[in-house]
Parts: sequence; structure tokens; C-alpha cells
Amino acid sequence: MSLHLEHLNPEQLAAVTLPEGHALILAGAGSGKTRVLTTRVAWLIATGQVSPSGLIAVTFTNKAAKEMLTRISAMLPVNTRGMWVGTFHGLCNRLLRAHHREAGLPQLFQILDTQDQLSLIKRLLKNLNVNEDRYPPRQVQWFISANKEEGLRAREVESHDEFSRRMKELYAAYDEQCNREGVVDFAELLLRCYELLAGNATLREHYRARFRHILVDEFQDTNRLQYHWLKVLALPATSLPRPLSRAERGDTRFPYRCGRGREEECNLCCWRR
Repeated sequence: MSLHLEHLNPEQLAAVTLPEGHALILAGAGSGKTRVLTTRVAWLIATGQVSPSGLIAVTFTNKAAKEMLTRISAMLPVNTRGMWVGTFHGLCNRLLRAHHREAGLPQLFQILDTQDQLSLIKRLLKNLNVNEDRYPPRQVQWFISANKEEGLRAREVESHDEFSRRMKELYAAYDEQCNREGVVDFAELLLRCYELLAGNATLREHYRARFRHILVDEFQDTNRLQYHWLKVLALPATSLPRPLSRAERGDTRFPYRCGRGREEECNLCCWRR
């Protein structure tokens, strides 16, 4: 077993061997961020600070997750199949499969891809005799997904006119249809998983105790819901998750942006606080 720490530059080595605690690594493209993250995973395991099943590493694409697992397996004689390394959606799917009853899902729930979701919305609009010229299916799809990614259920969405009220009603009808058919879309995976952990103290404390280290690739790209999903896992056992505030949900009446103007980067601001 070799972690090849000698091949790291001083900054990379310092990041890999940081003591336990919160850390934010800022680095440019091509500077070896993935190498640092995977080597830190291997270093934590090799030095006995955590077991392979005692950490979670999150990234955004299946390709990146596969690359991380390949690098880890090259450094450690461990079976990476049981490790919690994957995408946000993949890890949430895994957790929901394990706790489908608590999440209010059938054991063999199906996942809708983007096209499947659009087809369901078109069918729903037809059954409700909705004029698709006024409420285009793709716009309804965007409305539902955008609100889920902000952590908002239909009952929590604010409406200001007839159009927004109808869109809110369609969101609610869509969720009811999904529940009847035992299906979830991609955004629902994360929202349902967050709600499960936030609302079930036993499960929340179990996973907080289990995952002693949480590593996130490309943290600056996390949305509000992903950030709070990570936060509910990372908070101390005595802390209770709180509802997402309007600012954190991205309500335009409460702008919450960092100095460079990119809304995605506000999670970096939240982290620094």
C-alpha cells in the first residue's frame, strides 16, 4: 500500500494531512483537487482515523464518482463497493432504498429521468384539461424542479397572481401523481432524503455518528438543498436542523449573493460564517 505522498506538492500535502475539523480547500482548475480529495480519503483510512464505511465523499457526476473510486482502490487494499462515495443523487437514492418505509416510498420505487418526468407532466396536464399554451409542460417541469432544489414543497411556494397560483396547484397535483405511481424525479431524491434526515431524529443521529468525515468535491457548485443536506449530516449530534430561510431558499425579495454576484457561491459565504 502506497499513498505516494511524496508526489504531492507542499500545499497538496498540507490539505491531505489536515487535522480533524472543518476545512475549505480553494484551488484553480488543473491544480489537483480530485487528487487531494481522494488521497485524503485514503490517508484517513490508512492512518486508522476512520473506517472505509465511516466517511462520505460527494461529487456531481457519475464519471467523477467512478474516477474517485478508481483512485482510492489504487491506493488502498479495500473493497470500494461498500463505500459511500458517489453523486448527491446516487447517495440519496441509496439511503432512500435502505429506509423507504420511513421515507414514505415503496420498496421498488422508480426514478424518473428528465424525459420521463416531462411525459408524466404532459399526461397530468391532459387529465386536468390544462391549456398547454398557457402552461407549457417544460415550464411546469422547470417550476417544479426549481422549487424542489430550493427545498420547497408546493404548499410552501408563494403565489402572487393567477399564473403562479395555478403553477403551485400543478406542482401539488404532480407530487400526488408521483406518490400514487411510486416514482420520484431527480430533485425529489435529494428533497425526500433531506426531509427524511431532518424529520427523523433516530436516523439523523445514526448517520451523523457514522459519517465522521464528509468530503465534498466542487463545493462551490452546490445548490441550497444540497448544502443543507450536507449540513444536516455534519452538524453536531445535539443540533437540530432548522427550516431553510427565505434567503437561503433564494427568494428574490431577500437577495443572498456573494460579492462576485454568482448565487451558487453564496454557499461559500454561508460556510465561512
